[in-house]
Amino acid sequence: MSHLRVVLATVLSILFVHTPASAQSEGSPLLPPQSNLFGLSFDEWNVLQTQFAIETQLGGKNVSPIFQHVQFLPGAIFGTGPIFNVTLRAGTPFVSAPLFLFGERYDDPNVPDDDPVALAELIDAFVQTAGIKTVLDGRVLLNGDGSQFEHYMFGPTFFDAPIAYAQPQDRGGGLNAVAALWVVGIGSVYDSLEVGQHTLVYTLNTVLGDSHFTYNITVVP
Repeated sequence: MSHLRVVLATVLSILFVHTPASAQSEGSPLLPPQSNLFGLSFDEWNVLQTQFAIETQLGGKNVSPIFQHVQFLPGAIFGTGPIFNVTLRAGTPFVSAPLFLFGERYDDPNVPDDDPVALAELIDAFVQTAGIKTVLDGRVLLNGDGSQFEHYMFGPTFFDAPIAYAQPQDRGGGLNAVAALWVVGIGSVYDSLEVGQHTLVYTLNTVLGDSHFTYNITVVP
């Protein structure tokens, strides 16, 4: 059960909303996971985006959000209701995984690293029951639970190297996490948007209650 506490502490998007599934229709900027994704696989893009989110928010690093002309949007690690203001150049695709959890390393040598194999049953249960609603400019792109969107799942994948935290992260009971090791979740890769103002909203119903986070996206020439 200690693993359950740890995972709940690191999960932003553990959802329990069961709704009929809907996915992107023709002309949607949300790209199918099987499509050609700008030189990398769907899994690789989402791992890189979540790595960027963890490095910048927990690692205290100043990391470029752009890789191979694709931009990573910031990710909400903890808390609910954040609003991100993002600027994109015209023609720039972007990545933003709406649901992810990551395994950690701890400051107590008697506490083992989170093991995705040992946690596989728990991870599967979380993802299978996870629900997510993605709305871009008032248009619903995804709406359903994780069992209906398994093709959008990525990981578990270990980062190339552990992501050390700038400050130890309290996990309760005197235990602190000191690094992120791997990530798993449901991802999203988007094609470029038209020049102008856009709003991307992820609506979640987590074990902590309803939440959502918003990206105000400005696309400039």
